[in-house]
Amino acid sequence: MSLKTIQEGLNALGYDAGAADGDWGPKTEAALRACIAFRGQPVVTSRPPMMTSLSSGVSAQKLYQGSARYLVDEIVVHCSATEPDWMDDFTMAAKVAEIRRWHVEDRKWRDIGYHWIIDRDGDVAPGRPETEIGAGVEGHNRGVIHVCLIGGHGSAGTDRFGAHFTSEQDAALRQLIAQISARTPIRRISGHNEWAAKACPGFNVPAWLAKGVSR
Repeated sequence: MSLKTIQEGLNALGYDAGAADGDWGPKTEAALRACIAFRGQPVVTSRPPMMTSLSSGVSAQKLYQGSARYLVDEIVVHCSATEPDWMDDFTMAAKVAEIRRWHVEDRKWRDIGYHWIIDRDGDVAPGRPETEIGAGVEGHNRGVIHVCLIGGHGSAGTDRFGAHFTSEQDAALRQLIAQISARTPIRRISGHNEWAAKACPGFNVPAWLAKGVSR
């Protein structure tokens, strides 16, 4: 599902997402947050109040993982812990292949652990299929979509997003969250550092999410 389709759906429900142009911006973000707060119900007042935290998904659709059909209701954000110029002269496909090699050859996993990877210029590439259980957090993978930002070398869990990642990645991550939320009822968006004693992804995800899109 494209962002333009999501914007059209939000507008049809009465949430003002602005022009359905496929571009992520503050109006789209505000509309999506309000729609999530009201569990996707049509607007019955001229100005719906804004939500303060994610409590339910925007979509009536549901996505399941594995043969046990675990409901996908969370997104966990990670980083590759690589330097800003890592593999600068290589394609996005080559970068994903290298991360997959780390996971398959070095860690002996059956596939790349992440479902989505976001490059420095905002390009987004798929990893493990969303319908398969990922391998991003030990003991916390069922019903989770794992998203990895390329970068974050030397970061701390309390750093600012912009200290290690680009504005293009900021916009792409927010757009990806919106798209996933349209496919399944996302109730929580967290960082790897909320589940393990790690700096990854190199910032506080709830604080970043609450701050709003970078401009």
